[in-house]
Amino acid sequence: MKRALCLLLILLFLPAAALGGALSQGSSGEEVVRLQSRLMELGLLGGKADGLYGRQTASAVEEAQRLLQAAGYAVQPDGVADSATIDLLFEPAAQDALLTLRPGCKGERVKALQNRLIDLGLLQGTADGAYGARTAEAVSAFQQRMLLEQNGVVSPDTLDQIMSDVSAFFADAPVYFDESNPLSFTWKSLYAPSCILIDAPSGQVLWEYEADSRRYPASTTKIITLLLALEYGRLEETVTIPESAADIPADSSRVPVSPGEKMTLRDLLYGLMIRSGNDAANAVAQLYAGSVERFVEQMNELAARLGMTGSHFVNPHGYHDAGHYTTARDLAIAARKGMTDPVFCEIVTCMSYTLPSTESRDELVLQNIWEIFNPDSEYFIPGAAGIKSGYTSAAGFCYVGAAQRDGRTLIAVVLGESTRNRAWIDLRRLFAYGFALN
Repeated sequence: MKRALCLLLILLFLPAAALGGALSQGSSGEEVVRLQSRLMELGLLGGKADGLYGRQTASAVEEAQRLLQAAGYAVQPDGVADSATIDLLFEPAAQDALLTLRPGCKGERVKALQNRLIDLGLLQGTADGAYGARTAEAVSAFQQRMLLEQNGVVSPDTLDQIMSDVSAFFADAPVYFDESNPLSFTWKSLYAPSCILIDAPSGQVLWEYEADSRRYPASTTKIITLLLALEYGRLEETVTIPESAADIPADSSRVPVSPGEKMTLRDLLYGLMIRSGNDAANAVAQLYAGSVERFVEQMNELAARLGMTGSHFVNPHGYHDAGHYTTARDLAIAARKGMTDPVFCEIVTCMSYTLPSTESRDELVLQNIWEIFNPDSEYFIPGAAGIKSGYTSAAGFCYVGAAQRDGRTLIAVVLGESTRNRAWIDLRRLFAYGFALN
């Protein structure tokens, strides 16, 4: 009896590979290396073949099984590489099924497809790696333009076409915009789902697209926080950082500042804008208004005074909340107001600022490292000056920026960008268009 029980326990704890040749999480060795190498060849697994069957390998196997099942093969997407799954992974006749992308697929290959569809102007939003209805619709739109069967499924041949030079069919796509001719700019040249370009001195709108659409602003919210703080003044006053500075979500951006730390309000505002510190935003709110809640009320009152009719704020930093929103037009209004204030301009255009040491920390150098200010970057924008970036997964990448050339100052706002680099491209094109106008 004891011997039988011991044998049962041994069987229970044997690796799956020892029980009928299956590989699963916890398996290791040369067979796992061989499996991982094949998954990498198929584009289903990144990294390197380390011989350790972990979560990423299991996810890649599950994705392969999902693809095979969709093609009619009798496998279950459970992430366990049984003998049938392994055989199919190496079966030439099954390769097309493994390389075909369709609704329900996930992973890096889907993300690469989505990024290409965004470049072609067929898909908006972020490349999240999940092949859903939006991606299928974008694929169908590509197939329609290319006179292919519109089934929303990407075979290896279709993928090759999507990734090839299709400028003859998509001359108006963002990726093919001719930047040597800035006045040919149209809404189809854009990646952003919402943007605006204005002349700063006059407020004249030079270009707009969905400028009144409600969007999440992320940390561009801090433009309003800074405007309100500057109304109060007292920038050289030394203050004690309140407890509210620590009352922010765990994944917030920070200066950092700590409750009880002493510094000037000026230093705090530089931390607010250059480091985009949510801790600084809460500290500013309580120091100026007595509480974060009262400060937020005043933010909304300021927005109303400025004519920002499409905005509502629920916090001073922009951390995502469904009730916290604005528009590209409203942010342009706020930025234009700010750029008339020398102190606002000084703070939002500052490239480097040193916070003196305090009892809580050593001297801290704050630096603005965005590519649009770096002459060696492919995204450099001549004359770019400030103002504020923002990002959350719900908002996408957002930017409010100014540029100055030949005595002119323009302000541009882009919201909901899928990547930071696409935001820089849109900003460059907007500014080039504006400066090319007579």
